[in-house]
Amino acid sequence: MRRSISELRELSEWRRRRFGAPSPAFVKREVLLRNGLPAATWVETGTYRGDTTAVLARAVHRVISLEPADELFRAAQARFADVANVEIVHATSEQAFPTLLPRLQGDVCFWLDGHFSGGPTFKGPHDTPIVFELAAIGEHLARWPCAVVMVDDLRLFTGRVHAYGPYPPLDDLVDWARRHRLAWHIEHDILVARKEA
Repeated sequence: MRRSISELRELSEWRRRRFGAPSPAFVKREVLLRNGLPAATWVETGTYRGDTTAVLARAVHRVISLEPADELFRAAQARFADVANVEIVHATSEQAFPTLLPRLQGDVCFWLDGHFSGGPTFKGPHDTPIVFELAAIGEHLARWPCAVVMVDDLRLFTGRVHAYGPYPPLDDLVDWARRHRLAWHIEHDILVARKEA
């Protein structure tokens, strides 16, 4: 597979870091595509620049991307204005999930990557809303025939406060997957939890 100049730069930088986390964005996108369900509705938290949204839009049935930061939302809205299978929602997951999750039908995939990481990214009351997101998803799992939940940046889930605030321990995420009887594994700093039909 031919890599773009940008991907080659990311790969070179990753090599300099001796392939430590985080993986380059193109590697994470391959993890999403390999572990996800193409015919599903995908819910992405944190659109950022929209590059992952664009990759998903070419490969999957439908993408709903939540972006609470005003500037990033406007840019994403403009970028995807003519892409029929992408919906950009100007909200946090805490604001959107109560009305969004009950209306999702069929198979569903979640890419939970909406957290404050400096720059123009959204800083809400919690640097990561993952505890809320997983609880909300858990309430609706039984309704969806198949579901895949992927959580990014597992290296931050130490249970300690660090540069981007407090994150729960990784054990909390794994316990959530076990409690809901999901098969799970970790791949490239991403938790992949799957409900099969």
